[in-house]
Parts: sequence; structure tokens; C-alpha cells
Amino acid sequence: MPNLTGGQAVAESLKAQGVDTVFGIISIHNLDLFDALFDRQDSLRFIGGRLELGCGFMADGYSRATGKPGVLITSTGPGAADSVGAMGEAYFSGSPLLQVTTNVESDFIGQGRNTTHETKNQLGMFEAVTDWNAMIGEIEAIPDNLLEAFQRFQNRRPRPIELELPTDLLGNSADVEIIGPRDVGIPQGDPAMVEQALRLLLKARRPAIIVGEEVQMLGGTDEIVHLAETLGAPVVTSDGAKGAFPEDHPLSLGQMLGRRIWGENPVQDWLATCDAVVILGSIMPHRSTTGVQLKLPETVVHVLLDGESIGKNYDATVPIVANSQAVARQWLDAIGDSDVSKGQSYADEVASLKKDIQRNLQETWGNELRVFEAVREATPRETVFSLDPTVPASRAARCLPIYGPRKYMHPHGWAGLGFAFPAGLGAKIGQPDSPVVCITGDGGFQYNFQELATAAQYDIHPVILMFNDNAWGVLKKYQQDRFGDRLFATDLVNPDFAKLFDSYGFGATRVSSVAELGPALEAAISSGKTHLVEVSIPDGFGALV
Repeated sequence: MPNLTGGQAVAESLKAQGVDTVFGIISIHNLDLFDALFDRQDSLRFIGGRLELGCGFMADGYSRATGKPGVLITSTGPGAADSVGAMGEAYFSGSPLLQVTTNVESDFIGQGRNTTHETKNQLGMFEAVTDWNAMIGEIEAIPDNLLEAFQRFQNRRPRPIELELPTDLLGNSADVEIIGPRDVGIPQGDPAMVEQALRLLLKARRPAIIVGEEVQMLGGTDEIVHLAETLGAPVVTSDGAKGAFPEDHPLSLGQMLGRRIWGENPVQDWLATCDAVVILGSIMPHRSTTGVQLKLPETVVHVLLDGESIGKNYDATVPIVANSQAVARQWLDAIGDSDVSKGQSYADEVASLKKDIQRNLQETWGNELRVFEAVREATPRETVFSLDPTVPASRAARCLPIYGPRKYMHPHGWAGLGFAFPAGLGAKIGQPDSPVVCITGDGGFQYNFQELATAAQYDIHPVILMFNDNAWGVLKKYQQDRFGDRLFATDLVNPDFAKLFDSYGFGATRVSSVAELGPALEAAISSGKTHLVEVSIPDGFGALV
């Protein structure tokens, strides 16, 4: 066994698990780990950010764009604490994010002696935003803990994990056995439950399929497309799964989001008229389902790795705790060459509903629809979109068609601002040959605009599409609706964003109409460089023409 420092054992264990990129910030407590990374720059690429929150979103964006776990390196106390917002987003959205951080020296842990960066209970701080976290007390245990983390990413609902080491452990050495990846297998559905669910599906005359965020992250699009085509069943996607079923497919009814910020959506009332619904990989979050009075039929088959979330918002006739891709394969194998299609009449109904959905969008969000038609026309099919929770993003959910998985990411879990730009940087690192467009607002962009320095330092080149209303636009609209002209704390004084981009050697274009937007966005993408397209919307996004 090789004799390795703790820092070297971490680096070698990450490599052994297939990691090729890590994000983070150097600190006095993790210097020995960075010394180990110095010798491994040819196999472990390091991207250093300016704030741990932004670095966490980068790792998350990398994960969502690639399907691989994102890895974040932070340091004791304030550095680790600054990542909590990103860890919470990853937890509630279902992203496999591994944070490796430090704690104070072994002799000081739990002593309360106020050594540098000491935290009262750092493990406890992360318990609320991780699937699992642990303190590693021995160098020899580092490979086992890293292996455990990556196994959990394979066989459980993807969620963040935090592992911490006393800072002195990183510089000490021991004989260490590095452990390679272990195939834990994709969790299959219980055969009896899978068979029961299939009987319900075959009996149903008008079934529908809801595809969720676990499919977006873990895969299964091809199997679900095959299943939908075999049954002739239409498909909608839940929040966080846009594109996990291609939206230009004849059986796609787009996102099932409706009411609140998503507008009226005919598919919401229609779902309740089906005689069976299959939910594949969605936790069915309250804010976009029961919270907007979405009703489902009595017969519900719910497939989810997170068994504790089944039944929380909708009763499940058949609950199956498993990987959705695996269950779809089980059903397809059982169906074989049998003709189980629901027939032409149902296909005609689905086609008619698709037209109703589009007609509804044109009548209620005509301007918004034209904006995203211009965006889609200007962007290649493989473009990855990264969005903040803004008014434009709520419209993009229904107006911007996405044609494949991992091409549309937004903070649907915690729904916090500041995600789009750093996540877009991570996505661009993970998918360097695909254009990346970050859709954000003037306020949200400033949560993490310090990461422009990261883009410049590491040659990362997304395009930033900013809709600027000089306000917290979503909240300003809520204030107007509830309090009339009693507006307070929602207007913003902003910098000259074009000059800001120029200071880093990046370009910027300002536009004020849909006609200008498309060509500006197309030119920005063609440049291959970080570029701002700033869209002035003084009267709000819906007024852009």
C-alpha cells in the first residue's frame, strides 16, 4: 500500500471514483489538499471561484449538465458555511454534489476553545442539507468514505453529501489502500409491484405519464420514449424535468406547471380526466402540484428512489421504490412485441390538446412566446440553458422548447436566486462543445457576478442573457397586486453591466426589442466568448415587443 498524506489520499480517492474536475477555494486549513492537487493537475482539473456559494452552484451545474457528481472543496467554518445555500438547492432539487471540507485540528474538535474558524457543530450545520455526512477521523478511512459517497449517488435519490476532515489529517501520512468504484447496480422495482402496475397501465384507456427530476439526473429518457410510444400515452414533465422527455415529440404535452407564476395550463385540468397516471421519478413538490390544486385520477403508479416522498402529496395506488429507468425497462420487457397501444382516438385527443395548449399560450403570453421563439431560433439544438427564478424563467418553463435531457437547469428545489450564472459556468466546463445560455435578471445576476473573474481566469465562456428591469421584478409585481402603489424595497440601483463585462475583457450588447434580441444572441453564441446580451424591460418582461 502506498504511503500517502491525507490530502493525497483524498485526491487519489477522487480520481479512483472517476472524478476529473473539482471546484472550490483554497484556504489555510486545506493547503495540504491543494498541495496534493498540484501534482495531479493533469488528471484533476481545479476550478477556483470567488465565493463558496458560487463554487457550489458551479459543481451543481456541472453535475446537472453531465449526470456525474459535482465535487466541491471548501474549508472550515465560514468557507463551509458559505456553501450551505448551494447544498440546500442540490438537496431539494436532487443533485449529486460531494463537498469535501475541513474542520479544526483533531485535538480541538468539540472543545469550544475558539481556535481559527471553529464552528460549534459543523456536521450539524450540514445535516439539514445533505443525504449523509460524516467526519473522517483517520487517513486510512478516507477511501472507504469516498467510496460510500459515490455508491450512494448510484443507488439512492441523488442528493448532496458532506465529508469533513480535521485539518491536521491532510498533512499527516499513513499507508492507504485506494479503492476503485464498485458497481452497486441500478435499484430495480419489486417484480410483484411492477406487474401490478403494468396490469393497471394495460387496462387503462387514457393513461398519462409524468416524468420527473430523477429521470433528468439519472437517465431513462430513451426507455420512457419507447414506453410512451408503445402505449400511445402522452407525457408531461414536472418541475425540474423539462427536456427529460423531448418537447418536439408528438406525445409531449410539455410541462405540467400551471397557475401561480406559470399561467393557466389546459393540461392541468386534463390530467384529472385520465384513468391512470404513472409518475416516474418526481417527488411531486407541493408548490407546483397540490399547492396549485393540480388533481390526478384515482389510479396513480408512483416510481421514485426516495420512498419517503411517495404519498406525501398524492396517494399512490402502486408505490414502487426504484430507479425509473429500470422500471420502464421492466415494463418494456414484459410487454415485448404485444400491441398495447391505446388507439387512434386517444392519439387524436392528445394532438388536439397540444393545439389547445399552444393556443392558450398565444392568447395569454403572446409577447413572452415571441421572445422565446426568438431565443430558440438563435440557439443550436444542443444549447444548455441555466436559469434563475425570475419572471422570464417562469415563462421559459412553458414557452421555450427543450429537446433533450440535461439541457435546462434551474433552482427548482429551494428556488433561490444566484444560481444561473455559476451553474452555467459549471455546465460549460462539463459540456464544453455545447453553447450555454444563462437566463437571469439584473438582481439575481449580482448574487454571484464575482464569478466573472472565474470565467476570465479559466477561459469559461457562457452567454449571459439578462432581462433588466432595475428591480426585483417578481416581488414588485406581487407588491403591485397586493398593495397597489405602495412599492417598497423592490427597486434597484444597478451598475453599468456593459462596463463591468468590459473590465474582464468580455463583450456586451444592449437591446430593447424582440427583433434585436435574436441577432444579438446568435452573434454572442457565435463569438465563442463570454458575452452579455442585456435586454432592457423597463415596463416588465410581458411588455417586451
